[in-house]
Parts: sequence; structure tokens; C-alpha cells
Amino acid sequence: MKMSKFSIKKKSKEIPTEAVIAYSKGNMLEKIGKKDQAIQSYIVAGNQNHVKAQYRLGELYLEKKQYVEAEKWFSFAYKSGKEEAAFDLGNMYYNIEGYEYALYWYEKQALNGDLRCQNNLGVVHFKLRDFHNSEKWLKIAANANNGVACFNLGNIYVSLNREEDAIEYYKKGHILGNNECKFNLAILYMKNNMEKEAVSLYKQLYKSGYEKGCYNLGLYMEINENYDEAERYYKKSADKGHVKSQYRLAYLYDEKNFNEDAIEYYLKAIDSNYTMAKFRLGNLYNRQNTIESAKLYYDLACNDSMVEAKNNFAGLYFEEKNYEKAIKYYEEAIVDGCKVALENLGDLYYQTKDYQKAISYYLRNSTSVSCQKKLADIYMEAENTDEAIIWYKKASNNEDIESSYKLGLIYEDLNNLEDAKKYYLLAAKKNHLNSKLHLGRIYYNEGNYEESKKMLDVCANENNAYAQHMVGLIYENYYSDHTNAKYWYEKSKNQGLVESIFNLGQISLKLEEDELAKKYFKQGVEAKNKDSEYMLAGIYLKKGRNMYKKLGEEDLFNSKDIYDSIPEFKLNTESFLIPEFKEFEAVKDEEEEEYIPNYILQIDENLEDMYEARLQKMLVETKFGYK
Repeated sequence: MKMSKFSIKKKSKEIPTEAVIAYSKGNMLEKIGKKDQAIQSYIVAGNQNHVKAQYRLGELYLEKKQYVEAEKWFSFAYKSGKEEAAFDLGNMYYNIEGYEYALYWYEKQALNGDLRCQNNLGVVHFKLRDFHNSEKWLKIAANANNGVACFNLGNIYVSLNREEDAIEYYKKGHILGNNECKFNLAILYMKNNMEKEAVSLYKQLYKSGYEKGCYNLGLYMEINENYDEAERYYKKSADKGHVKSQYRLAYLYDEKNFNEDAIEYYLKAIDSNYTMAKFRLGNLYNRQNTIESAKLYYDLACNDSMVEAKNNFAGLYFEEKNYEKAIKYYEEAIVDGCKVALENLGDLYYQTKDYQKAISYYLRNSTSVSCQKKLADIYMEAENTDEAIIWYKKASNNEDIESSYKLGLIYEDLNNLEDAKKYYLLAAKKNHLNSKLHLGRIYYNEGNYEESKKMLDVCANENNAYAQHMVGLIYENYYSDHTNAKYWYEKSKNQGLVESIFNLGQISLKLEEDELAKKYFKQGVEAKNKDSEYMLAGIYLKKGRNMYKKLGEEDLFNSKDIYDSIPEFKLNTESFLIPEFKEFEAVKDEEEEEYIPNYILQIDENLEDMYEARLQKMLVETKFGYK
């Protein structure tokens, strides 16, 4: 730095002893915390051209925001040879937006080669929209290896769509060790799909502990599902107080059920009033059934007008049957546009048997499949079949399998088999077993045995006894395949179908396996099946008649007369039995759970939109770095 025409050494010879003593006294008073008394001593010294006293007075009055006095003493100090005072005056006026005065003071030292003032002068010209002079001074400082000026110049070039020039100066600043240049350069690289180069810069920023760089690197790793690395990078910036890193780190811990760690970092983010952290911590406690804690954090998020939190807060009161508070928060969420809350409030009124209000809220969310189904169910319960059909059809059109199945049931009950088949088929295509079972029965009754078997085969393999029996029946009567018929009858017999026992007896008779037939019919008799009893009696009658015939031929006793008295009996081996139709039973928990409202546990966050953006604020240098 060039020396000005003012020289502190030259002036020091002229400073009276009284001024030196006054300065020393002021210095001592300041050290023991008596600043006002120190100022008075410094004034005595300053009025006698003691440059250190004048400069210190400028600093103290600046601290007090007494800008007129600060300017007065900094000016005295500058005239007394303290060139630094021009820099301080420039910064003072910059901070109070007195940009024209800032220009005046920065320029004094900028012309003397002070890089800090050159940079700051460029920033002030930018503020005044004098881009020509802004570029001029920033370029001078940047070309003299001022990293901050490189950053500022890069920002100007980006704003002017001169990206190549911006990259040039960001690169220069990066080489000079300026982290802001590294960060912005990484963002431009990422924008231009130079991910490898961007990641390299972010890793350098990670090593130096630059928070935003750590965060962006963590986010990049999270997006690419490298969660362990993401945690590592987030943690470094999170532990330095970066709120977004705290939140993302907590979220990753939450997803892994590392609850204690998740809670720790959610709380850190909450200390910085991060709304999503409040909401997710509420969800964590809700999952843990720590209800009072969940309420606390939902309430905090509600105070930030978070609609999802209002819905969940209401849900907790709903479960407690505190319907008044539940209604209050659901209504608030509804006003803010929460569709889930509409359904939940409908459910609340349904639970409290206020069906008209339930209907009114479901109707307000009538594009929701679950609301369509609930409307249909209510109308079905009220035996308003026409309205039920309307809403089941809406849900079915939205690919709801259960609604398609229920429509099939309704139409089958109305003997509208064509429409019944139509809706059963919709559900069957998505492997709805009971729909396939109904279709199998309808097709069988229509004589469409091939289609019937296609549907029933699936159900039979899922161990439905009715389907197993009917598949056996189709094999027996349509395909004349007694082997497979017996296989499936045995399956259904083992599940207790007496009709299958009878049909097995009949097949055995057809195959002239009388002893085996007797065995099956005896089992049928034991199961109190009259058809089996009849056939067994027939077998015995036929056998007895044949025995008497043989004995009569030997003229033994009155066997011939007995034979002649017994009518000729022919067993009907073509008859068969069909069991009662039985659907698959819905799997139920041993203990029926109480109704649980719909909680919003996940909010889709577009991670690509969550990167820390390019730093755009122009930086001025101060005595303590830059800001």
C-alpha cells in the first residue's frame, strides 16, 4: 500500500506529552469497562492531534451509532495520517446506505492501491447501477488476486448472462482459496451437467467446513441414494448450525428408525424455527404413541400455519374422542385447502352417527376414491341402492377393485348377470379372488365350463373348498377326467364338504369300485348326508338281491321267492351334489382395531429444489473479513 502525504511518524513528534497521557488514561479506562470516561480522555488527546485517540474515538462513536461524531474523528485521524480511517468511513456510509459518501472515502484508498477499498468501491458502484465502474474496480482488485473481488465480479457477469466470464473469475477466486467462489462455481458446474467437477469442489468445501457446500454435497448424495455419505456430509454442517443440514440429517435418521438421533437433530432445526422439523418430530412422536409430545410439536407447526400439522393435530383429538377440538383443527385445515381433513371430518361425523354431515364432507372431496366408497357404503346401508351404484361406479372408474366387486354383488342380487359379470371381471383382472369365485359360479350356471374352470382354478389353488369341489365337478362331468375330479374332490372333502364325499362315491360306482364307493358313502352317512345314506342302502339292496338270486339258483330255502319279491333296483350314478356357495373370508386381526384417522405422515419434498442457491449478495470487506 502506498503511503499518503500524511505521515503518522511525522506527526507523532508534534504530539504534546499531555495528549499521550490522556490517551493512555483513556486506554486504561476502556480496559476496565468505563467507556464513557475513556471517550472524554480520548477527546482531550484527539484535540491535540493524537492520531490513535482520534481513530479510537471514531470506532467508539461508530459502535454507539453516533455517525456524525464517528465521521468527525475518523476524518481527523485520516488527516493525521491514519489511512485506515478512509476504509472505516467508507464502510460506515455503506452500512447506512450513504453510497455517495462511501464512494468518496473508498476511492481515496482505492487510488492508493488498497485492494479492499477497490473491491468495496466496485460493490458500491454496482449498488448505484454503474456497472461500468463496478466492473472496472472489481477487475482491478480481482486481477491483483483479491478473492472477494473475483467472487463479486463473477456475480456481475452471471447477472449480465456472461457465464463464461463468470466461470473464469470464480475459478480464479477458487484458486485463491475463496470458498464463495468455489461454491458458486460448483453450482454453475452442476447447472451445466458437470457433476464430477461440481462434486470435487463440494468435497473441497466439505474439508474446509463450508456449511452450504457440505449441505449441497449431502443433498446430492441423498438424491443419488448414497445415504451413508449424505449423513456424513450433513452432519459436518449440521453440527456447525446449518439448519437445512440439521433437518435433512434428522430425516435420514428418522427413516432408519434411529429415533434418538432423529429427535436430537430435529430439535436443533426447531431451535432455528424450521417448520418441517416441527411437523416431522410430531409424526415421530405420534408413531411412538407419545401423544403429548406429538401434540406439542404439531401445535408449533400449526402456529406456522402448516395445514398438514393441523390435520394431524386434529387426528390426535379425534382418537381421544375430544370431538370439539378435533372439529376445530379439521375446520382450520379445511379452510387452508386440506382434502384429507375433509375426509377425516366426514369420518368423525360418521363415527358419531351424524350421517348427513358425513355425507356433506365426503361430497366436498368427492374426487377421492375413498370418499366415493364411503358415500356408496352409507347409501348401501340406507338401502338406497341407486345412489350406492352411482358412487361405487365412480370409485370403480378410478380402478378401485373392491367397488367393482361390490357392484358385481349388487347386480348379481338384482339378477342382472351381464352387468354383474362386467364388474366382477374388472376386479378379477386385478386378482380379486371373490370376484373370480362369483364369476366361476355364474359361468358354470350358464354352461360355460371352460371359463368357469379358469376362474375357479385360481380359487381352488388358494384353498377355497367350494372352488375345489366345482373344479372336480367340471373335470368329472365336462372333461370325463375322473382322476383329476377325484383329486379335487379329495381336497374339498378334507375341508369338510360332505357333497364332495357323495360325488367321490358316485365316481367310484361309475368305475365299478363298489367297495370304495361304500367307504365314501359310509363317510357321508356319518356326516348325516341323506343322499349318501340312500346310495349306500341301494348298494346293499343290489348286493342282497344278487346274493338271493345266487342262493335261489341253488334252491336254498326260500331264496328264490325272496329274490322274486325284491324289485329290480338300478343305482343312479349320474347324480351329483353342489355345495353351498362360500366366499373367501376376509382376514381379520384377532382384535379389531379402533378407527384411526388419516394422518399425513409423508410430504413429498422435491430434493432438487432444496439445494442452497448460488450466492448473489455482493460482498464488502471489513476489518473482520467480509460480509
